[in-house]
Amino acid sequence: MGDFNNFDDAIALMLVAKDPRYRIELVVVEESFNTVAHGANMVYNILEWLGNLDTEVIRGSYSALDEVRLGANGANAVGTAVNDAESVPGQPDYQLPNSADATTGIWNLERRNVMGINIYQQYVPGPWRDNGSTLYGTDHLIPRATQENYHYRGNRGEAFNFKLAEDIVLEKLDQLNQKAVVLNTGKLSTFARVLAKASTAQLNKIQQVVIMGGGFQGLAPFTANNPAACFGNKTLNLGGNIFSHPSFGCNTDFSTHQEFNILLDPVSAQRAFDLLSAKGITTFLIPTNATDAAKLKSTTIDALAAPGGTPESCYTSSLIVALRAFEGGDFNGNGDFALDAVIRLWDMVAVLVLLDPQLVVNIQKSYVSVDQLDPGLAESNTPYDPITFDPTVGKTTLSESGTGKKIRVVLSVNTDAARQSMIARLRNRFNAAVQGRRSQCRDAH
Repeated sequence: MGDFNNFDDAIALMLVAKDPRYRIELVVVEESFNTVAHGANMVYNILEWLGNLDTEVIRGSYSALDEVRLGANGANAVGTAVNDAESVPGQPDYQLPNSADATTGIWNLERRNVMGINIYQQYVPGPWRDNGSTLYGTDHLIPRATQENYHYRGNRGEAFNFKLAEDIVLEKLDQLNQKAVVLNTGKLSTFARVLAKASTAQLNKIQQVVIMGGGFQGLAPFTANNPAACFGNKTLNLGGNIFSHPSFGCNTDFSTHQEFNILLDPVSAQRAFDLLSAKGITTFLIPTNATDAAKLKSTTIDALAAPGGTPESCYTSSLIVALRAFEGGDFNGNGDFALDAVIRLWDMVAVLVLLDPQLVVNIQKSYVSVDQLDPGLAESNTPYDPITFDPTVGKTTLSESGTGKKIRVVLSVNTDAARQSMIARLRNRFNAAVQGRRSQCRDAH
């Protein structure tokens, strides 16, 4: 489960899809700051590229009523099937890339979220959501999915007449003959509903849960001797990853209390943590404490592009180059700002904790508390800015108060080994993409 609208989601999905020990039965695409249809299509493209042809992809629980009304294609969808078949009228390709493809010169504007809002009705600036959703102008390098069952159609129905995401997840659990792993790299809206509605028999089908989310102030590296990285002279890093950027002049704290996935839906996050403990489900939480030091280095670009790689390792090298350029590169003339201060292996670390558990260095068992939004936001002077109104909303804290099995909070990993594992896995020819331009590797420099 995740929003699949940025670089770390894409790379994390590749890592899971390539591992021979796991079969991806279901992908739930949560809405965040781009359309679910676009996230679903990113999933379809990557899965088909890596030879996975039978995974069901659905949208997560609805929270933005406008998207329900508008549907996947940007037209009034009341009573009409959610279907990508005519996403760009007059174009035979049902799912054109978001980024500019030199072979067509066409941008697929239907895949953009013209609203650009999150659960708090906050506006997300276009450059952030557009560049994330286009994988920084590289998504056209991944071949388009072509098989009929890899066309996004919502949740098996029409707008206002569809199966609920949590019911599809529970149905899938009933069908399984072996235990499943739940990997959640987005907000916890759908998963909280799954846990609340599941029977004991269905919950017993879950072997373990791995969640990317949260951040804990006062625990390494978010301590007094770890100042925020925005030119090295801002307030302390408080444990989140919603940060200022050089293009904004670094006029705000580099890191607030908030981690993106938890902030999107603090209510569901708290409910999910409480239910996971109460139901006794083994759960690993990977917060920003474990990912803050997991940085992409310039050597990663070269290692992925080295001779003998795969189409997906070549592509990932190109993706990192594009991401580095967008984030400013050596923006302030003092080191590589993009790689040193901005980009982290967020979702990739969560996946690698699942695939290579020996990477974990420090783990602490605890209950988890999530700060909820103070009442009165709508009437405040900042109704579209919950962080300004309530600076601690979405903040996660370790707690001794709770019921049942404690969450296993991964506070640090061997970041160098994690980075090398990511590189090796993407270069491994098992489940390698059957098509792709290896010349991308050379184009990366």
